[in-house]
Amino acid sequence: MRLKSLFKLTKGHLFAYLVLIVLVLIHRFTYSFIPLFTQYIIYALNNFLGTPSDTQINLPNFLIQFFESGETILMVVFYVALALFTYQFIRYTLMYYENYLKGAIQEKIAKELRLKIFDHVQNLDYKFHNNSDSGDLIQRATSDVETISGFIVTTLMQLIGLLGSLFSGVYQMYHINQTIMWISLAVIPVYTISSIIYFNKIEKVFNEVEEKESAMMTVIQENVSASKVVKAFANEPFEIEKMEAKNKAYTDMNIKANKMVALYWGFMDLISLSQYAGITILCIEFARQGVMDAPQIVAALMLLGLLVWPIRGLGRLINEFSKASVAMGRIDEIIKKPIEYAIDGTLEPEIQGHIEFKNVSFKFDDDESYLLKNISFEIKPGETVAIIGKTGSGKTTIINLLMRMYEYEGSILIDGVELRDIKKQHIRKNIGAVLQDPFLYSKTVYENIAIANPKATELEIEMAARTAAIEKDIHTFQNGYQTKVGEKGTT
Repeated sequence: MRLKSLFKLTKGHLFAYLVLIVLVLIHRFTYSFIPLFTQYIIYALNNFLGTPSDTQINLPNFLIQFFESGETILMVVFYVALALFTYQFIRYTLMYYENYLKGAIQEKIAKELRLKIFDHVQNLDYKFHNNSDSGDLIQRATSDVETISGFIVTTLMQLIGLLGSLFSGVYQMYHINQTIMWISLAVIPVYTISSIIYFNKIEKVFNEVEEKESAMMTVIQENVSASKVVKAFANEPFEIEKMEAKNKAYTDMNIKANKMVALYWGFMDLISLSQYAGITILCIEFARQGVMDAPQIVAALMLLGLLVWPIRGLGRLINEFSKASVAMGRIDEIIKKPIEYAIDGTLEPEIQGHIEFKNVSFKFDDDESYLLKNISFEIKPGETVAIIGKTGSGKTTIINLLMRMYEYEGSILIDGVELRDIKKQHIRKNIGAVLQDPFLYSKTVYENIAIANPKATELEIEMAARTAAIEKDIHTFQNGYQTKVGEKGTT
């Protein structure tokens, strides 16, 4: 399911994706011809030194004819070098467009995914935001998004490139020595089984790494946001100790993951080098038996890299897939939550201000007892009502229910209309709520006052400031209403 979710993100970029795949495959296929240039030079040297070889070189005929037109060995080497330079120039041009397109697609997917997460989080209910850590949400919208976009484009293109290199290497090796080709491919089951075992273990560890990082990010975010509170209570030593504990847990889990990665790569390198050593010994034996000559041996050993390293590289891709799978699971966890407006009213009546609670009850999901039980009262338009009570008695909850932040039992009427039948955004736009916890955005004073009505005129902004009795204070600032304030007004 997670793999399906990952591939869904490529929607809208399929054409660019296909072009990128073609560029990657052409690049990897053309790379497989480089050992053949070396093979031809050795072949030509043998001919000029009087030890001709009947080696068949799998280069295009027009290239071989071009090389053979050289009258001296120096001319042949020059022609080969010229062809190789032209060949490499074309290959690196393809690489440039490949990398450019790769980066462009990756950034676009990251941008779309970040916006999708932000848009969805904005439309989740009040309960979700009350129970979520902002540091964790920030991490999901940043580092998790980067992990996913990197996998979808860079890592998958590396996979396609590795497969392209593998098939190209097999194709070229087939024309040199089929025995070596089959022996080179014989280790694939070993790599495959090792990779499956590794993936099953490392995915769980990466999931724990993400959780530890999320917990650490939450501590950092809370301390940055609540710096005034920390300093007011001289709580710095406690917060530092808490951060040290979270940081250590994250570091220890990362070390555990790195140990597993190191063990896996060490094993894969051992297999790869053993394969290289075995093929080299086999090539020497074939040379002794006269089955292979020097040009073929050199080309075979160079092509062996196109067989060994792609198979080995699959392990690194599995490593990246494990990270992307964990990150996609964390993002899916957010995106698949139902939005608040899935359950909403349809009416947008003109609000006069007549409020009536009839036998309203409410309890939080994780509580067995009701916070409010059969509450009934009436407030007529123009009346001023004060609700008093001890901390936690439900005063703020009554306001939250009036703004449809929570679902309730009983009936709440606004001008005789059931609150559940009124659109949530409509009722909230018509209620001027002064929240318990004041919050100033990192914008100008003017923009903060206009937060509920960005289209408000300058006169309306000034009247609002005058009503709130802050106009005189604003004029003491050097830039008045255009003074930039820090987040929460800390600067």
